[in-house]
This record gives sequence, structure tokens and C-alpha cells, in this order.
Amino acid sequence: MTAAAIVAMLAGAIAVWYSWYRRRAQRLSAERLAELIGTPLDRAQREEPPVRTVPSFPPRYRFAAPALGVFVAAILFAVALPAEVAAAAGILVGVLAHLVEDYVAEQRAAAIETQLAAAIDLLVGSLRAGASLLAAFESALQEAEPPLRPYFQEVAGRIRLGDDPRAAVSDLQVRVPLETFRLFAISLAIHWEVGGSLATTLSTVGRTVRDRIELSRRVRAQGVESHASVAVVLAIAYVLAFLMWRTNPDRLEAFVRTGVGTALVAAVITLQAIGLVWMSKLSRSTF
Repeated sequence: MTAAAIVAMLAGAIAVWYSWYRRRAQRLSAERLAELIGTPLDRAQREEPPVRTVPSFPPRYRFAAPALGVFVAAILFAVALPAEVAAAAGILVGVLAHLVEDYVAEQRAAAIETQLAAAIDLLVGSLRAGASLLAAFESALQEAEPPLRPYFQEVAGRIRLGDDPRAAVSDLQVRVPLETFRLFAISLAIHWEVGGSLATTLSTVGRTVRDRIELSRRVRAQGVESHASVAVVLAIAYVLAFLMWRTNPDRLEAFVRTGVGTALVAAVITLQAIGLVWMSKLSRSTF
């Protein structure tokens, strides 16, 4: 087994461990949050789980990237490329597909967070005008647009039908697992539990949501230059390889098919994939 294959196996093992650790942390956080705000946990113990009329947001396709990477690796191996190079190329393609899917999800999350900030402003205005919370919620629902509207519509409908308001708003932050929606759901749940001035609380929540959106935009804007430079460096590497192949294809193909050449090419491609993941983690704000 060459060094490139060992590196590829280690990278796959690290990716699997990180995915398991992240899912475990999310599950523990959701359970602790449910205990904090009093979400009835007995529904999870029923024989039939509750039917979700509205899917979770943003929709994620986490298995698409690994599937695409495996497919590309199989295709490259079928066209007589060395197994190490095909595996490394599959890892790189899978990482690129994951970054694209993650970027699309972030754009959708930013859109619904912006709509949530506008909806909170409408709620605060209605509450300060003397309307009840349900009436203010209905007013914000009339102005809301997709993708936020179905989730607000479900919460308002459940409250009108007599469901526990705390359970309704708690399910909102489960359907949309974003920090802004967790803050919004906790604020409403606490108000229904202990009362108080909700207009002041929601005003603070709305200001916090807008600050988070502004900071996220600044982080993304600062990261555009580094992303562009990384993309150019990656492109230059493959352009140089193509020019070398066009100049003397026999020599380059002979080098790639040797043990040392295969290991070097596979190591370079794998390190590119690791660098992309590292850059993505460094340029992401977690707050």
C-alpha cells in the first residue's frame, strides 16, 4: 500500500469520525434545549412519529458529494488510471461537490434569516400597537414569503387549533436548525411560560439577528479574495500538467505510471482536497 493510499484512507476515516461527532453534538444540543424550554419529550416515545407537513430547511444532500466522488473514482479507474490517482481524484471531486452543496445551503439559510428579521420587525410593530401575540403573528404571516411563510403558517395553524404554543415554536427551531431561529423560538417559548414584555424582547432578538446577518456578510466578503486565490492556484496546477502533457505526452504518462509518479500525483491531489476543506473551515464564522 502506497503513501497516497494511506493518506486517502486516513482522510476518509477522519471525515467519517467528524460527521459522527457533529451529528452527536447536534443531537445532544437538541435534547438539552428541549429540556430547557419544556418541549414535551413524550411525543418522541410514541409508536408513530409525528407527521411533518413542512420539510426541514435548508434541505441538505449530504450523501450526494460522497456518491459523486465514488462515481468519479470508479470512472477514472475504469479508463485505466492507477487506483491511487483515481481514489485521490474521487476525494477531490467529492470535496468540491460538498463545498458547492454547503454554499447553496448557506445562501438559502441567509435568505430565510433575512426574512425572519423582517418578520420580527412586523411582530414588534404589531405588539407595540396593542395587538395580541397571535394577531401579530397573523399579521407577520400575511407579509411573509417563501421559504419562511410555510413555517410561520404551520406555527400559527397549530396554535389556532389548540396545540401547545411552546411545542409549536419549539418545533420551529427543529424544522429550521439555525441559531437565529433557536433564539426566536426560545424567546417566544419563555414568553408563553412566564409572560413579560415581548415587544422589547423581540426587538432585541431582531437586532441580534440583523447583526449576525451583517457579520456573516462581512466574513463572506473578506473570504472572496482568498477563495479566488486558491481557485487560481488549483487551476494553474492542472493547466501546467495539461501543457506538459501536450508537449511530451509519452514521458508524462510514463512518469505517472511509475510507482513514485503515481504516489506523488495522488498525494498532490489528496493534499489539494485537504486544503480546500481546511480553507472552508477557516473562512466560516461560528457564532
